[in-house]
This record gives sequence, structure tokens and C-alpha cells, in this order.
Amino acid sequence: MFDSPVVTISIIFIVCMGVFLYCYHTGVVHDKFKKEGIRTEAKILSKEKIGASGTGNTRFRMVVEFTTKNETITVTTKRYFTPEDLIKIMRDNTVVLYYLPQDPQQILLMPSEME
Repeated sequence: MFDSPVVTISIIFIVCMGVFLYCYHTGVVHDKFKKEGIRTEAKILSKEKIGASGTGNTRFRMVVEFTTKNETITVTTKRYFTPEDLIKIMRDNTVVLYYLPQDPQQILLMPSEME
């Protein structure tokens, strides 16, 4: 039953649709933060290496602190960083991020926008 070409093609189609939907959702989230979010620079309070990819990127768990109009927010997040991004954030121990004004706990780190 599993060696049928119809089953194989169906599985390939389902996997491709899953990848497409994941990429689409990621783009929608990115666009939402860029459109509705507020850009700010956050201080890195702590960082812990928790993994690496096969391409040389390093995954960190970071605690960042930034100020909104009303308060100071501390958030823990996880993200892969390229070696170039790590050089930028280690220079001043800060990172550029976008946060949603209605929920400042939701952030999108954007080290690629740093100088």
C-alpha cells in the first residue's frame, strides 16, 4: 500500500504544503511586527548558548530589557544568530527589536538592522 505512487505523491504534496504554510505564517508575523510594532534598542541582560545549526548559526536564550512609553519590560526569547549578527550585538551588548504596543511581551529581534 505504501509503495503506491499515489501515496508517495500525496505525502510529498502534504509536506510541501506544510512548508509553504509555515513560511507564509512566518512572513505574516514578520510583516505584522514591522507594520504595527515599535522599534527600539534593548539591553541584553543575559544570554545562554542552547544550540547550533549545521550552517554555523548559534541559538541563544536571551533575557532582554527595553523601555516602552509607560514601563520597563524584561522578556526572555530564543533565536538563532549568524556570526555577523553576534558581532553586532556583542559590540554594545544591545539588540534592535520590535514590540507590539498592545502586548510588549511579544517581540521580534532584528540584529540585522543594527549598524
